[in-house]
Amino acid sequence: MYKRYELRRTAYVPMEVISARSDLPMLFTTADLSPGGAYVTSEIAPPIGEHLVCSFDLGLARELCFFGEVSRINLGRRMHDRGPLGFGIRFLDAGPRERLSIRRMLRGLPPPAPSPRRSNALTRAMGWA
Repeated sequence: MYKRYELRRTAYVPMEVISARSDLPMLFTTADLSPGGAYVTSEIAPPIGEHLVCSFDLGLARELCFFGEVSRINLGRRMHDRGPLGFGIRFLDAGPRERLSIRRMLRGLPPPAPSPRRSNALTRAMGWA
């Protein structure tokens, strides 16, 4: 079972992502960020396990750039899908200095608010929700 080691913080940061399938960078916005990864809002998502290159700027001396792996997808199709549509990225090569820099920049920001569960359209149509 996956165990979270870093606290996520609500942070809307522009993130440039390059996938293994295409050399063209795509611009997304994070919904939350931690030193170990990010959740990116998007109506499309690469498959779980796909490797990506992610770069973003937190106002540090230089832009941060990491290799990442898609760890989670939320396209709103399942009843237990919560929050904004998008996908989670786990940073694979964030070193201790980069992680510390991200942690410092996120200090004082709130954690993401829990999202209500989505109800099934059939349940709503039948008046059971």
